[in-house]
Amino acid sequence: MRAVRVMAGVAALVSVIALGVQPAQAAVPAGYPVGGTDVSNHAGTIDWAQTAAKGVKFGWAKATEGLDFVDATYNANYHNAKANGVYIGAYAFGRPDKGVNTGKAQADWLISHAQYVNDGKTLPLQLDIEWPWWTTSAPMYPCYGLSPSQMVTWIRDFVDEVKARTGREAAIYTNPNWWNQCTGSNKSFSANPLETSNYSGSPGALPAGWSRFTAWQYAGSSSTLPGSPTVFNGSLADLAAFAGSPSLGVLEFYLSDSQSSNVATRPVVAYGNSPMVPIRGDWDGDGKDTVSSFDPTTATFYLSNTPETGAASYTFRYGDAGAVPLVGDWDGDGKDNVGVRMGNTFYMRTSPVTSATETTTSLAYGDADMVPVVGDWDGDGKDTPSAYKPANGTFYLSNTPQTGAASYIFGYGDPGAAPLVGDWDGDGKDNVGVRMNGTFYMRTSPVTSATETTTSVGYGDPADLPIIGDWDGNHIDTQGIVR
Repeated sequence: MRAVRVMAGVAALVSVIALGVQPAQAAVPAGYPVGGTDVSNHAGTIDWAQTAAKGVKFGWAKATEGLDFVDATYNANYHNAKANGVYIGAYAFGRPDKGVNTGKAQADWLISHAQYVNDGKTLPLQLDIEWPWWTTSAPMYPCYGLSPSQMVTWIRDFVDEVKARTGREAAIYTNPNWWNQCTGSNKSFSANPLETSNYSGSPGALPAGWSRFTAWQYAGSSSTLPGSPTVFNGSLADLAAFAGSPSLGVLEFYLSDSQSSNVATRPVVAYGNSPMVPIRGDWDGDGKDTVSSFDPTTATFYLSNTPETGAASYTFRYGDAGAVPLVGDWDGDGKDNVGVRMGNTFYMRTSPVTSATETTTSLAYGDADMVPVVGDWDGDGKDTPSAYKPANGTFYLSNTPQTGAASYIFGYGDPGAAPLVGDWDGDGKDNVGVRMNGTFYMRTSPVTSATETTTSVGYGDPADLPIIGDWDGNHIDTQGIVR
């Protein structure tokens, strides 16, 4: 049983019924060399450097419960564990009593706060499904008032949503006494990694459907570790494989602060994995763009103010799988926000990236065969959606896209070129550019002008992806590539 708030008199009863009697201090089980711990706010503030020094290599940290609770210690646990070399994942304490149809919603609540990223350091998201911690009275105890078929549907809704949004099977934490009774010994979840709990000195019988466990929580508390001590069923190499996807290539950003430099002037930043799409934005309004990423398979943004740490500052899903990501300052507050284009419609997220709520404005602009571009063409501080047609190398830029009319139309570059947008001279107005065969061409004549002046620089290899941003906060955009 995870460390939760249990009423006086209930704790011992639940422990004995569910898990067996726990010794005063449980020794690490023999044959399991990779130790871990499961933590929540009940463990208080954790010194992760000290915890790692005691041999902890992995763990899950409570992030959410039900539909409205967020663990106040999760953010610190998530980042500080990673900073000390501990593989960490987020778990939700499932609350089926919140409604038979809330499995998907509770998974979404977890994802919106877990900051999950497939970075090789993060464990799959986990559902903690077990005894109600606050009661031993029927009908809530032990199965939250649900029938076995209703419980199976609730769990399936949760884990399927995690798989759809993260691309990975959700782990399940449970024990056989609760599982077999409340799911009717359902055997359909064997694809989900299992963390089993048993405090009797051995893993014991597993819940129905599983022939192997991934982790075993062998004690509920320890005098030497915060949280509930756990072991991994395998080697440290097996744990690394469980946390990461070796087949995914890491995105590496090579950025320059000078439009005339043909080499990176900044340290290389590794952030995100393929098939993520590289993006950039000024998420906190400090005037400097930071690199981030978007996973089109799950329509999830991983935005970071400090990508060099490998940690996402804000993670959320927006749009449908396969959407094209957008970045722009839609309201002129000096902070970029995200959006997506689906078909020929732009959807712009107007709620702050720091917010768990979501507000949106949308408009249709251009044809489906056009590539979306975004820029502040008139210097009013607000970005507007526009479009580029690669078939003929033509930009269709609009200050008032809600009318469906282009304010400026001109060809630039060869057909098939990759479109660019940036403020090349620091005048507060964006301009366009293209990348062709490894060379950045930046149009320096105003978008209002029929004449054309250009600066260019060769940068990166032709196969590299281009990215543009103000990396040093001097109000002038410069080039970068991602490989």
